Amino acid sequence: MEHTKASEIKAPSTLQRLFYWVIIPLLFTTAVLLIIAHLLNVNVFEKAKEWTSGTAQSTNEKVLNEKDEKENAKQMVELKAQIQEKEAQIAQLQGQIEDSKNEKSKLVIEQDRLIAEIDKLEKGKTETQKEFSSIVSTFEKMTPKAAAPVIINMSDSEAIKILASLKPETLAKVLEKMPAKDAARYTVLLAK
Repeated sequence: MEHTKASEIKAPSTLQRLFYWVIIPLLFTTAVLLIIAHLLNVNVFEKAKEWTSGTAQSTNEKVLNEKDEKENAKQMVELKAQIQEKEAQIAQLQGQIEDSKNEKSKLVIEQDRLIAEIDKLEKGKTETQKEFSSIVSTFEKMTPKAAAPVIINMSDSEAIKILASLKPETLAKVLEKMPAKDAARYTVLLAK
């Protein structure tokens, strides 16, 4: 019979092993931890609430971060559009600068051409003045009797120009040799 009693003692089942090896030690450890927490004046339930609310806060933070990221993405798109607009404005201004440079170079070329033309006219004026001075000196060398008829046959503007350039003594002698009517007319024109 002994043998039958031993065979009646069955080996523990898997559920019993789990109960003995996991659940009982886990309950014992939990009880010891609650006693220690009570001795240290730590409210375990409040701590659990804090941890769970921290998780809820982190979820809220994630939602806020996603919103911020969306806003940041939107702002980046707007900023990129502004950058492209500014780059287009810069390109337009650079084109205007190039046009201004081209216009300036054309104006410089025109200025150089006008300066050359002025120099040419001044040289021509100098030559004309030399020729005129030569004519005046010729009239001064002529006798008043010979110069008077030549001046009377000229146009009034040319005659006045020559008479105004003569020395006062020579002018007086030439006017003496002219008819009184012509001498009076030239005197009035010289006075103007």
